[in-house]
Amino acid sequence: MDLLTDKNIPFGPKEASEVEEGPQALSNILNLFHQYGDIYKIYSERRNNYTYVISDPEMVKHVLITNNRNYEKGVGIDRVKILLGNGIMVSEGDYWKRQRRMIQPAFHKRVIAKLTDDIAQANETMLSNWLTGNKEINLTAELSSVTLRIVLQALFSVDFQQLEKREGVNPFALLTEVHERNLVFAMKFRALAKTIQEIINLRRKEHRVEEDFLSMIMEAKNDEGQGMSDREIIDEMMTLIVAGHETTASALTWAWYLLHKHPEVYARAKQEALQVRNVHLGFHHLEQLPYIRQVIEETMRLYPPGWLLTRRAMQDDVIGGYHVPPKTDIFISPYVIHRHPRYWEQPDLFNPERFDASYRRERHRFEYFPFSGGPRQCIGDFFALVEMQLHLALILRTTDMEILADEPISMEAQINLRPDKPLFARLINPRN
Repeated sequence: MDLLTDKNIPFGPKEASEVEEGPQALSNILNLFHQYGDIYKIYSERRNNYTYVISDPEMVKHVLITNNRNYEKGVGIDRVKILLGNGIMVSEGDYWKRQRRMIQPAFHKRVIAKLTDDIAQANETMLSNWLTGNKEINLTAELSSVTLRIVLQALFSVDFQQLEKREGVNPFALLTEVHERNLVFAMKFRALAKTIQEIINLRRKEHRVEEDFLSMIMEAKNDEGQGMSDREIIDEMMTLIVAGHETTASALTWAWYLLHKHPEVYARAKQEALQVRNVHLGFHHLEQLPYIRQVIEETMRLYPPGWLLTRRAMQDDVIGGYHVPPKTDIFISPYVIHRHPRYWEQPDLFNPERFDASYRRERHRFEYFPFSGGPRQCIGDFFALVEMQLHLALILRTTDMEILADEPISMEAQINLRPDKPLFARLINPRN
């Protein structure tokens, strides 16, 4: 018996499909978009329900903003919960609202501005290691490592430094060392909750408050004057560690690859970085680096780390004139919409000038949304943009980097959109 009613429903392939899984997931969604258009349905035998895949910005707005209360997190969220517990990436309803409100102040622009010295220091340390020899650099691994250090410093500050000094290694390094994000990895990562608990206990014992995210969240209170439990704090810390490092590392990897493929863009970005004369780049220099910001934005248009957003309808709804029964999964792919020929001229072309204020036309909010959108937009979007902008500027003005990749790089569409193999580089003409 068909699970759908006789109401108006979208067209789609007759055969069952699990389009979100496997090495062909992204190409499957893209091919079906070209065949069926802005909304189509597919049937999942495993879930025994239908999925609507939508690629129209107004439909996306309906799901993520206009009627967002009717849509909970969808496919894949159970696997993420194993990894992150009940942090804001996976929690729902009033609990999510409570947690989000208490965490939000930690991501205020004034707070992020104070972190730019730490961001610069982490990149400068990485650079000094690169400059010690003319060796081949595993750029993918290095970017993963430096973005992890930055987020750990932002979360735990002096306690992270002392922990690393005491143990001789970064206890969270498995995030950079283990490529797979399976159940084995999740169990190992969850074991790090003990490390976070030790830091919390130590701060309470010493009555110590630091200028970092952990202290801000430990001190946060809801409208009733209640703080978070230790379990809640740990879940949010685990969430911020993963979300705050993997997406940024992926985007930077793609940025360097695209700069390598487009030497004219590389040259212009480098010239802009060199024009900032100060010895130490800081938050107040970012406004002098608009083109580098455009490079980042165009990179995330072509390769949005969060390539697939999933939701599930709780009650009947209508999207684009089509009936949406309860429990219907909704798939939204920023990757597809970012390359939609209706909204982007030469959509596969890397052109940072699309994001120049004098060049770009007025866009629908959901023609470009690399950090999702609506109430559940990524809480760390500004932090990530600042971090990436500073990273590119610091490297570009210090050295020239040659990417060792002549052939096209394939995509691996798992939780994040990553290159399917490490990207390697070497420095040329370094300036100490």
